[in-house]
Amino acid sequence: MNYKILFVLMLFGILILGCKQVRKVADVIVQPTAREVYERNFSKKDSLLLRWKNAFENSKRDSIQITLPYSESGVFSEENFNVYSYNIQLKEGERIVVEVEKQPDSAIVFIDIFQAKSDSLKIFKLLKSSEDKKATLSQEIETSGFYKVIVQAQMQLQFPFVLKIYTEPLYEFPVSGGGNKNIQSFWADPRDAGSRSHEGVDIFADRGTPVVAVTDGMIASAGERGLGGKQVWLRDGLFGKTVYYAHLDSIAVSEGEKVKVGDTLGFVGNTGNAKTTAPHLHFGIYKSKGAVNPLSFIKKTEIQPSEKPSAIVKAVTLKNRVDVRKGPASAYKEFGSLKKNDTLIVLGKNQKWYHIQTTDSLKGYVNETVIKPLPPN
Repeated sequence: MNYKILFVLMLFGILILGCKQVRKVADVIVQPTAREVYERNFSKKDSLLLRWKNAFENSKRDSIQITLPYSESGVFSEENFNVYSYNIQLKEGERIVVEVEKQPDSAIVFIDIFQAKSDSLKIFKLLKSSEDKKATLSQEIETSGFYKVIVQAQMQLQFPFVLKIYTEPLYEFPVSGGGNKNIQSFWADPRDAGSRSHEGVDIFADRGTPVVAVTDGMIASAGERGLGGKQVWLRDGLFGKTVYYAHLDSIAVSEGEKVKVGDTLGFVGNTGNAKTTAPHLHFGIYKSKGAVNPLSFIKKTEIQPSEKPSAIVKAVTLKNRVDVRKGPASAYKEFGSLKKNDTLIVLGKNQKWYHIQTTDSLKGYVNETVIKPLPPN
């Protein structure tokens, strides 16, 4: 009898292991999101899971708007199933980065980035989801437009967090030692008495300052010709973009040469039709359909300082009328109002603005001067 029981247990164990192996193989092919993997831990009819999923779906319709860089401090609530949803305008050439600092570090957070299908901001398609047990997500932006970031924590756990959302340029800065302050002429500025527009940006620096490769690639062309004077064309990938460096004082590379990020391609000058101007680099980016604005590809960005930890989860309004705005500043549109002594769920805080949710699920921002935090239960 004991042998029969042992045999049955061994067979059961083999079946379980077999199912796990099959699932692992299937996951390699299907590549489920971290959210989907997490949901496997619960019955599909689990009431908590259904509430959690419903909160996520509802957050897709939130109309909160922010500009970057952005940071927020708050508490993921076990009771309220808080979901954080933000509409953001992004430009081609940027990389958006979303980071969540949390305690404990083992707590699970899910991050999703969606792209708007139209300017109506009502239809979004999933672009990328965070990996399993990762609290960061980054995505290169290929099309300028509106995007939505949604952050949601695991169920049945309450813990503090600091959220940071910012962008960084896809390319390195093309002039050694330079920065945003050196860019003094921009895309679409008029040229030749308005007969044409500027297809790039001008970066001013001392003559002889090294001009560097902004990405790995191959030199498609190098020489002196036309309005650009001494110039270099750098191909970014076989079917990618071509980067244009013009008005160089001298060239340090040859056609067909492979280069790495930071390699010197030439030196700042004012050759070509720039002879009457101060030394500078004309920097441009071209795709198959023509020139694109290169500013977002190289503009250095900042990360907003971390918010002071906020443990506030509820508050009450202090004035007879409290405006609820779509973003954390008075310049954002007002789309709701509250009465005195209304109770609010506090999702987090950004500088002088509280990110709140009302009892009827309206989400927005109110100024810190018009509410009073309530002590925890």
